[in-house]
Amino acid sequence: MGISIDRPAATAAPPELRMGADSQVMLSGGVSYKYDPTQIRDNQSPAMLNMLANDNGSILSKRDGQAYIYPSSLGAGGINGAHGRLWAGQRIFAWGTGLYRQSGSSAPVQIMSGLANAPGSFLAFGGKLYYLNGNQFVVIDSGFVAAMVTPFVPTLTMSVPPAGGGTPYQQANLLTAAFKVSFSSDGSSTKYYLPTTGLDATAVTVTINGAAKTEGTHFTVNRTATPYAYIDFGTGSSPNGAIATSAPNNVIVTAYKTNPGAASRILGCKYAIDYGGDNDTRLFAWGNSSYPNRAFRSGLMDPTYWPENEYSDVGSASERLVACAKHYDKLVYLKERSLYFTSYSNPVTQGFWGASQIGASFPLYPINGAIGCDMPGSVQIIDNNIVFFNSELGGFILLQTSLKDERNVQPISGNINGQPTRPGLLDLPKPDLQAASSADYDGRYWLCIGSTVYVWDYRLGPFGSSGNVAADEERLPWFPLRGIDAACWIQGDRDLYYGSRSAGRIIGFTANQNDFGQPIEAYWRTKRFSFGLPDWLKTVKKVWFTSKAGGYSTVSIRYISERGEKVDEEEVNVNSFRWDLAAWDTWTWAVNEYPPPERLRPRTKKVVYFQMEFANKSLNENLSLMSLIIQYLIVKKVK
Repeated sequence: MGISIDRPAATAAPPELRMGADSQVMLSGGVSYKYDPTQIRDNQSPAMLNMLANDNGSILSKRDGQAYIYPSSLGAGGINGAHGRLWAGQRIFAWGTGLYRQSGSSAPVQIMSGLANAPGSFLAFGGKLYYLNGNQFVVIDSGFVAAMVTPFVPTLTMSVPPAGGGTPYQQANLLTAAFKVSFSSDGSSTKYYLPTTGLDATAVTVTINGAAKTEGTHFTVNRTATPYAYIDFGTGSSPNGAIATSAPNNVIVTAYKTNPGAASRILGCKYAIDYGGDNDTRLFAWGNSSYPNRAFRSGLMDPTYWPENEYSDVGSASERLVACAKHYDKLVYLKERSLYFTSYSNPVTQGFWGASQIGASFPLYPINGAIGCDMPGSVQIIDNNIVFFNSELGGFILLQTSLKDERNVQPISGNINGQPTRPGLLDLPKPDLQAASSADYDGRYWLCIGSTVYVWDYRLGPFGSSGNVAADEERLPWFPLRGIDAACWIQGDRDLYYGSRSAGRIIGFTANQNDFGQPIEAYWRTKRFSFGLPDWLKTVKKVWFTSKAGGYSTVSIRYISERGEKVDEEEVNVNSFRWDLAAWDTWTWAVNEYPPPERLRPRTKKVVYFQMEFANKSLNENLSLMSLIIQYLIVKKVK
């Protein structure tokens, strides 16, 4: 006869909240200041600092540390600007009154001096690097030779008979007083009339069939004759006399007439971009405070030539043109409170001085009349769309330019803008906001305001337009960092650098968890969970978390409930190796990169909400989280 044994029914395992690797809720949602900590998404944090999501969002880790590329500073005062990429393998930047190059970790080498000590910008075009700072216009070649731009001298008219006239050919160049007139001799005339009067005292030069002639010797100049100045080949110490008939355009006159303030229109610009429709064939320059809404256009493939009538006034002069950015084959003008775009039109017949000439047309179209950009350094192209910020409204993404429609522009920074009780980006000083810098690096958009950086990891959370504007904005992962004061950014082959706002230094990121030898404070706080039962009391029995230590590290852990008090606090070692615990009889060089889960006993009883904070502010120690499991018991209904 068999023996029957009664076994108690198996007890169901307590419910668990699982987050991180091998769960449905990753730890990569970033921060959200928008809602109460009980109302944010499960993968978001109401408070975090100096943490980034890595390994496709499966691990939260303390950001990399920082180190000076070269130990000595050039001096007080921040970097005035830098080229965003390496130029001929070196970093190029402006500081004080000079331009510098820097290779690797060597000392910066000055390549130019005597510039205005003012912020500026760099642009590569046609195999050369250009620098504008609102005062000077500099060109740098691949051998790091820097010089002021030598202006192109335009030929105003061609095939001109001695009595004047001819065919208009090129416009005057704003950068120079010099111009040319190309005459065709007639065999009898000695006076050749220019298309203007009131010439500068600068010596006029002439070539006849390629041979140079000298003013005062072979000819004289009447600079103030009415209505036109003229060259007289019948006078001089050894007059040339009448010029025999030859091939057309055999007499080339170079003269000078200053147009007051003309050069300053271009030299006063602080920014430039290359654009030409499908091909980037011209430079567009802006940022001149005397022409706040104007964009100037250079000659075709020639940054040394700025035709006097090639410009666009974008909207009203009462609203500054702040930035320009390319969106596919269009150029977008970002003003303080509105957006426009232009596009390249096929060459059309246009009139200059009443004559027909083949030229290019850049018509202007409005995009949005309610949203603009007053933070020029915030503009980047992210996933083929323009991202920009406004110091009063936050960040936006421009999705299309085909129609004038406010839905073309969508908000992206709601999670970090801040609320009255949860300060954020828009609570930072306005001058710092308007002096922001940004970079698009390794699938992340970096926005630096003062010494605070907000990183949008658009690999993990790309923008997508579903029609629900709030939801599209809320799911974007933003990560706040502190202790980075980037005036400008430089991308190397695989590295990111920045120029300091406070000193003449270029700074890089290192895998060590220290900033210039000082500890980095980092923390991450969970959502305040009700576990889907806001009307029940719960007891949190156990917590497990896994950390990718990579070395000795400590984690300070806090437990927080709705009572607004610190329920408990403990410090946990999550080391993968320590010399003081090494046992020689079991010695191995192998390192456990992924320590086993740490089990915690919060002893948090009868609470409605439960929250945890993980923190580390120790020198050379990482803070990382791979997974988090919270086990709890449902106690009773709240009375």
